[in-house]
Amino acid sequence: MKIFILKKEKKILEIEGFAVFFYTEKGQLELLNNHCSLISMISSGIIKIYSNFLLEKEFLLEKEIQIFCNKNTTILKIKINYGLLKLKNNKILFLF
Repeated sequence: MKIFILKKEKKILEIEGFAVFFYTEKGQLELLNNHCSLISMISSGIIKIYSNFLLEKEFLLEKEIQIFCNKNTTILKIKINYGLLKLKNNKILFLF
């Protein structure tokens, strides 16, 4: 699935991923490929994005984003205070 992360009308990151974890008021959600359409508010916490693409730490200049790599998986952790998520046709848009 294609994942877009926007902050204040500026694109921070565009990446292909296979799993996304985040928190809502009702608890933690996990989105995988081919998930049904969804619009949700995101609560304060960490968004975790799992990808098969390897990223270099220098690639991202945002302080809120941490990158961890193990074997063939890259895990991005993004700390947010609040946000909005829109998922449709295997494209996720995060706004915060």
